[in-house]
Amino acid sequence: LVLNTDTIITHKDPALGIGRLNVLGRVTDFLGEVGYESVHLYQDESSSNDFGARSFLVALKSAESRADWYSNEAEVNLRLHQRISRSESLEFDSPTMLKYQTPPKAIETVFCRDTNVEAEECGIRGFDPEVVNVPYSDLSVGKSTMGEYSGRGIFAKTDIPKGRAVGMEKSWLSYFIYPSAHSIIMELYYWADENEDDEEDFVEEVFESVSAVVGFSEALALSLSGYGFWSSLLGRSHSTVDSGLMMFCNHGCNGTYNLCHDDANDSEDSVDPDQPPESLSSTWGSAFSPAFERNLRQALISGDKTNRDIKKGEEILCNYLEFIGRASDWEADVRGLQGQCAGTELGEISFYEREKQQA
Repeated sequence: LVLNTDTIITHKDPALGIGRLNVLGRVTDFLGEVGYESVHLYQDESSSNDFGARSFLVALKSAESRADWYSNEAEVNLRLHQRISRSESLEFDSPTMLKYQTPPKAIETVFCRDTNVEAEECGIRGFDPEVVNVPYSDLSVGKSTMGEYSGRGIFAKTDIPKGRAVGMEKSWLSYFIYPSAHSIIMELYYWADENEDDEEDFVEEVFESVSAVVGFSEALALSLSGYGFWSSLLGRSHSTVDSGLMMFCNHGCNGTYNLCHDDANDSEDSVDPDQPPESLSSTWGSAFSPAFERNLRQALISGDKTNRDIKKGEEILCNYLEFIGRASDWEADVRGLQGQCAGTELGEISFYEREKQQA
């Protein structure tokens, strides 16, 4: 559903639902109430269209369709090539679509002026200036203390007080795998993995290609699952992988983690593997949330703080339960953590490195 709102929102406007934005605010609320799961508001200030400068509402029935809204430039170009008639002139291109994916700051501003908006939705805008950051220069990488097969870990080079963020100056360098690319990587990995040993079914040249794909996709898939975390905020599975030292943060077994969200109070030995938390079944706060749209990556990479004082030389440990982004992964991931903490199961990175050594 696409609606022309016949207006352009500015920073001077009141909250949605007030004054000249009264109807717009009521419409966005109504669309969520009647079952639309993803609502986006974009502005087209081009003077070359038939409407002039206008804002448009796009309402999607399924949250899964959000993945199509966030298609990358190559996908948009491909769809344009497939659908646009050769006899028609084109006034829309992929850069235009990419611009629509992130609502203007003014839309976020008026959205967050609404006192009915959940505080969490607008609390992710930028880094909290009151939270002191511990830079990478105060961290080091070494053999983890969490067991024989725990691999590498990160350690404090200086005393770190409670309530500090860690490595935030580099967190924005994390690489973000959108749903379409994530799907291709994983499908490629599973296909190559299934066919790697079927040499008789392939001529030599094809088998060599399959082997190359195995190596490439294995590295990508391992990076996503071993060093990254998955989510479905964009409708379908996507991944975020830290590109710096924080990728080596190990899980703190039995609640021994010291870097986590403020409300973290569970551990792999206290949760029910058969009962995923309700938060994993939801997307962002509401069907319409320009604050989340503008700060999605911020929401995925920030929020953790030290929950106690950490001494110099002590290992910094994360809560991997926070990294489980899909309800469908909950049981397997929790049981995997339980096995690793009990010393009966290897983590994905340790398993991969051991397999390579044996090969």
